[in-house]
Amino acid sequence: MDIKDYRKEINEIDAELVKLFEKRMEVSKNIAAYKKANNLPTRDPEREKEILDKHSKEVKPELSIYIYEFFEKLMQLSRDYQNSVR
Repeated sequence: MDIKDYRKEINEIDAELVKLFEKRMEVSKNIAAYKKANNLPTRDPEREKEILDKHSKEVKPELSIYIYEFFEKLMQLSRDYQNSVR
């Protein structure tokens, strides 16, 4: 494989990630509505810690810090979106 093949593969993965991101944000919007209706805060630190710990253990050890950061940022974006639609 050459660099063009690798880039094509990355582009295909990115397209899937975009679809999944959009789907996740739609669910986040639904969660925001639920939290608003039930007078719950946007942030749930215990839930976030569960997610970060769980996913950090699901990848190869050398990737754990990166998946941790990935989900940390993803949850921040979800919270920001939830706050914007509340």
